[in-house]
Amino acid sequence: MLIEQGKISAIQLACMIFPTILATSILSVPSMTMHYAGHDMWLSPIWGALVGLSAIGISLGLNRLYPGMTIIQSSIQIAGWLPGKLIGLAFLLYLPHLIGMILREYGEFISSSALPRTPMFIIMGTMIAVCAINVRLGIEVIGRTSQVFVPILILLLSLTFLLLTGELHIGELLPFMEKGLIPTLKGAIGPSAWLSEYIVLAFLLPYVTNKKKQHMTRIMLWSLGITTATMVISNMFCLMLIGDLTDSFAFPVMIAARYITIADFLQHIEAVIIAVWILGIFVKISVFLYILVVSASEVFGLQSYRPLVAPIAFLCLVYSYWVVSGQPDVSKALGASGNVYTMMFLLVLPAVIYLVALIKQAWGHNNKKRRPA
Repeated sequence: MLIEQGKISAIQLACMIFPTILATSILSVPSMTMHYAGHDMWLSPIWGALVGLSAIGISLGLNRLYPGMTIIQSSIQIAGWLPGKLIGLAFLLYLPHLIGMILREYGEFISSSALPRTPMFIIMGTMIAVCAINVRLGIEVIGRTSQVFVPILILLLSLTFLLLTGELHIGELLPFMEKGLIPTLKGAIGPSAWLSEYIVLAFLLPYVTNKKKQHMTRIMLWSLGITTATMVISNMFCLMLIGDLTDSFAFPVMIAARYITIADFLQHIEAVIIAVWILGIFVKISVFLYILVVSASEVFGLQSYRPLVAPIAFLCLVYSYWVVSGQPDVSKALGASGNVYTMMFLLVLPAVIYLVALIKQAWGHNNKKRRPA
């Protein structure tokens, strides 16, 4: 039985996932992929999309085998009570760390780009507070706010890319595949970590009203395609504007936006990127905070998740100080080891759960066939 009785549409779910992945990746992925893939950095998100496709497949597969259950609830059915609870605890240990990391990355970006004199506690505290209010109001409110914000995000990003077209140097895309395929695959580690966040479907699909297999699959594939295309385009624009210096900046897209100047009239477009970041981070933290408090309620057998929202939100704020101590540590945490750590929880663990579910289903099917009539 679901703790939350609210419902969202498949489109609202797709709108929740788009900023959940792109909010942080669009600023950080270009420098990561440039470091490994060089001038072929735009190819890396395409390989990373295979991880996103796997996460979507796992989520839809679990929902097919255990309809109406989140991955926490289905884990108990698949592995048994104690192992299932331990799997739930593993997610509960990881998610505050992830939210704290997102919150600290947001705080470092806003502090360095817009509010250098504002205490970090105020920047991060106000964001986690409004996200907590959003989560307490339920999944329907999160879905609606996402549905409102995503068109604005797409419009602002499209405007930024459009205004940058006059500054592009297409020659930066060459030479193509100079060092072969391996560097592009190494560069795909970063995008793969973000695209593994499609596993949030395994937590949120039970709340979707229309879950026809073909309908959900089509919408999620469209979502993955648009998300990957946005990553590829942002990588290409950074490369064609900044070139080999792309991996020298923590937030290359922000640097690219500063190139925009039209007749001394249209300037400081980096404010648009800041707006995109704030709106996207609001949705991203809201989604993961909602998943965390609902999962905690399911693991500990609570009837409502709402009493947990405020204390867990405060815990995530504390984690934002524990996990890193400044921008250099943020960059290290977003490196290859941090991305592998993320995929262990968001891809490998759910994949193992799904594999056990398939084996259990096949075993039960074979036993039923052998049973005498």
